[in-house]
Amino acid sequence: MSSPFEEIKKRLDIVEVISEYLPLKRVGNSYATRCPFHPDDTPSFYVSPSRGIWKCFGCGKGGDLIKFVAEYENVSYLEAAKLLVERYNLDVDFGDEHEKEQKYHRALRVINLFYREELKGSAEAKEFLLKVRKIPPAAVEEFSLGFAGDGFRAVSFARKENIFEPLLELKHFYRTAAGTYRDFFHGRITIPIKNTLGRFIAYGGRSLKGEQPKYKNSPNSVIFQKEKALFGIDRAKDLVKGRDFLILVEGYFDVIRLHSVGFGNSVAPLGTALTEHQARVISKLVSRVVLLFDGDSAGKSAALKGAKVLVKFPIEVLVAFLPSGEDPDSFVLKEGIAALRKVLQGAKPIQQLLLEGVKTSDPRRREAYINLYRDFVKSIPDPVRRELWVKDFRDKTGIDLFGRRKTVAVKGEVPPKNLSPFEVDFLLGLFYLNPEGVNLEDLKLSPEAKRIAETILGGGEREKLPRWLFTADTTDLERRFQIALEHLSFEKPLLEETFRELYNLERKVKGGKASPEEVRRYITLMGELSEGEKFLYKKFKEAQTL
Repeated sequence: MSSPFEEIKKRLDIVEVISEYLPLKRVGNSYATRCPFHPDDTPSFYVSPSRGIWKCFGCGKGGDLIKFVAEYENVSYLEAAKLLVERYNLDVDFGDEHEKEQKYHRALRVINLFYREELKGSAEAKEFLLKVRKIPPAAVEEFSLGFAGDGFRAVSFARKENIFEPLLELKHFYRTAAGTYRDFFHGRITIPIKNTLGRFIAYGGRSLKGEQPKYKNSPNSVIFQKEKALFGIDRAKDLVKGRDFLILVEGYFDVIRLHSVGFGNSVAPLGTALTEHQARVISKLVSRVVLLFDGDSAGKSAALKGAKVLVKFPIEVLVAFLPSGEDPDSFVLKEGIAALRKVLQGAKPIQQLLLEGVKTSDPRRREAYINLYRDFVKSIPDPVRRELWVKDFRDKTGIDLFGRRKTVAVKGEVPPKNLSPFEVDFLLGLFYLNPEGVNLEDLKLSPEAKRIAETILGGGEREKLPRWLFTADTTDLERRFQIALEHLSFEKPLLEETFRELYNLERKVKGGKASPEEVRRYITLMGELSEGEKFLYKKFKEAQTL
């Protein structure tokens, strides 16, 4: 008997499923579009209906239709499978595999009933939320805020409701020195954390009397990874559709406050710096992000770190600073909604802020801003955006940011003949461009090229690297490196299908036998090829005539 996952893949059409998320265009026997998992200027994401797989030749991600939904929705493989079953009304039995994660979601949801009852019975906890933090009663209900009490009654409740074991496995309970069990969040306000599907995956806890740490989260588990979760994303993902921008803040109560006054398009990381995974989730939802942070030095530093992660994705990043010492929660309470709107309307693009810093700072700080701007440029993977940043900097400051120069080869110091021209360009790019995400196992490299590549990636000392690396011609290296990467990549059956179709169409067009539809198809396909792909297509045609 096949597994539930195999059943889902048999019953669903991968093109139909992915078309719900992305605009697919037919390319030969496959379909192509821009990849949603990395900045992608030319279509590098291919879907093969005959093989039931998808693959991005830009970032390397790939898999079946369940894996796609898991990556796109930011959920586990099992949760993605369950989502597909619900969405397409499939009769599929997950058995034990379903129960493994389901019991955790249920346990966290059921314990919340206890926390909410504890809150109703605790004058101290209610006073903290309603009077000290001034959270509206409606927001307390909407976010299902609660109170863990003494931590022992929660254990008794869990045993009675048959959820003790799953919560223990999630480290929600711990064993005391006396041998009894206690709730991890005892004495704290409990804040449920949900995934994009609205399922309980963890909790945050806020101390009432200033105990340290002031905030703490559930330990990481099979259903919760702090670096991947965003507080408020379950509510915000539906509210951003009409606004097309997201407000990123620092804390739980900032999100709760903003949602309560009409800014439901707000989320926050869980007490840590923004990660690339969280930024990727955001990039799938919106094209603009406003970082709303405290204007003190710590807030400015946090905003810059977050912006540096976000610029790696095709998102417009704006920053709005509040008065020093204020966070969104306190600012709204003191100044009101109109004042907050004014702050948001004054948000500036991060590039503009950095340029202003360069132009208005004293000489010592000016150099620091230049270095910061340079670091931001290096973080941008898209070469077009990167060049626009460099040009804008030069136009507005008169400074050549990188002081680039052409390197001319020195006679006698040429690459060895046992390295192909593509391997040479690849190694030069690896050395000079410091690209991210290069996996040597995905490339067809000779033993010598692989040895040099491993030395470069390992931060090898200069004397251990071949001298020709330092003297070879690096003109137009970014383009050469991309072509080399595409040529050295392992099998690309989907791209080859496109080449075959193009080749047949081209012969018809040149022979005057193509229909108007075939001519249009030929022009469209050629227009969608990247510079590197055009080079590879040329090589493909040459191979056909041999």
